[in-house]
Amino acid sequence: MNNRKNQNSLLILTTLGVYLGLLMVGGAAPQVLAHSAMTRNFEITDEIEVKDDLDTKPDDERSTSKMSLVTYLQDVEFFINSLRNLSNRQKLDLSRDTFEVTQSTQLPCLPSNKVGSYTANAFVNKNESLRPSLESFSKLLTDGYSLGDCLPSTRFGSAEATDSRFNFKLDHKAFSVEVTVKKSSPEGARFLAGDLAKTYELLRKDSADTVRQRILETTRFRSENDQVFVITQLPRSALDPLLATDAK
Repeated sequence: MNNRKNQNSLLILTTLGVYLGLLMVGGAAPQVLAHSAMTRNFEITDEIEVKDDLDTKPDDERSTSKMSLVTYLQDVEFFINSLRNLSNRQKLDLSRDTFEVTQSTQLPCLPSNKVGSYTANAFVNKNESLRPSLESFSKLLTDGYSLGDCLPSTRFGSAEATDSRFNFKLDHKAFSVEVTVKKSSPEGARFLAGDLAKTYELLRKDSADTVRQRILETTRFRSENDQVFVITQLPRSALDPLLATDAK
């Protein structure tokens, strides 16, 4: 989490990466490309009070954890709203359409950084009307929400890098999003998962919005070895009402 400030201003998004990376799926090595920085097209409005009982982490790290989680939840909500708009315009058929997008990313922890290494593992979609929304959501997930640690990496010479992965998909059973980040130790992973869970509980008590509440109810965190997983999984029975015209 200690690289959030640099990556906030220099966020690397794979505008071209999804297209070019897909050409490499199936065995080619990941590439290192320059990407243009961009910011999210909406403001974070959720404000929560993080109490001092979140162990002894510095203030900037507590803020990072809070803002990372709020941003993730808003990104998922924004994507679900985009699906609802497509459904209302009859460009998304909930009885038939499915998709899956998976990507791994390494971002060097360097000042004024403009390059990153990514591997596009999957981009499965048969509905071209969905493509802009899938690509837009992919860009938001690319940096792992700066929750990963800067770790030694042979890919960028002597520079350390963060390591993250995301997968999101819609099948006939559920809609799910999974973001995975790598920490420097199993202890660090357990700490972050616990920190996110505490922040999550504060957010959950505050939300009255239907879509956001359902996202909160179906989001969980876990650590495994040196990795942290942020997982949202909405069963189809919970997703369908959110895509209705009057869902708010």
